[in-house]
Amino acid sequence: MSDSEKKNEERGPETGLIEKAFLMGLGATSVAREKAEELADELIKRGQMTKTESEGFVGRLANKADETTTSLSKTVAKETAKVVEGMGLASRKDIARLEAELTEIKALIAQSRPRADEPDGQ
Repeated sequence: MSDSEKKNEERGPETGLIEKAFLMGLGATSVAREKAEELADELIKRGQMTKTESEGFVGRLANKADETTTSLSKTVAKETAKVVEGMGLASRKDIARLEAELTEIKALIAQSRPRADEPDGQ
């Protein structure tokens, strides 16, 4: 198993899905900016837009793409959390609580066992 696969496994399935959605959104934002710039350049060539207008145009479209990406990431995170919760999987908090309880139980068991240097456990 590669280091990145181990890191993904440690973070949990929901984190990987959220990361993929975020990266997908970044890609969409990048493509949207490129297309907006291409369109603005074409409109400038046709004389339908000035260079100053094109900067505002591209900026507005890029901002809208960023907002959409952020919204998409939040939606994916919420839906992923619902799916994970519906599956009944333990959260990191649940596992940490169980580990603490297990440590406490082990300590109690160790205390209740007779020691080898004590005759008959007395």
